[in-house]
Amino acid sequence: MNKLRNNILNTQDISSENLYIPEWKVEVEVRGLSGSARNRILSNALNKKGEIDLNAMYPDLIIASLFEPGTNERIFGPEDRDILNAKSGKALERIARVAMDLSGLNEGQVEEKVKN
Repeated sequence: MNKLRNNILNTQDISSENLYIPEWKVEVEVRGLSGSARNRILSNALNKKGEIDLNAMYPDLIIASLFEPGTNERIFGPEDRDILNAKSGKALERIARVAMDLSGLNEGQVEEKVKN
């Protein structure tokens, strides 16, 4: 088997960052998204008019990227989508920005996805 291919496939390439959320008085681990999770979240975030629905995008982004530090356990699941939208917008924005940065997403890329 090709050595370069093996090196690429065996490399841990998803970054993470611990983040303190003062509104919740907790530290969480925010992980970047895999390619398939990133694409799924972007696709699900587009409403029927082709506009970004942040009520869909932010909870999905947070559910996919938030882990208990030092574990492999997700903090939230899909059933928490609505309750997450009821939490502090400031906290959700803080987490979403870190998750987007770790996942190589920026506003320009999201807007480009909308155009296409």
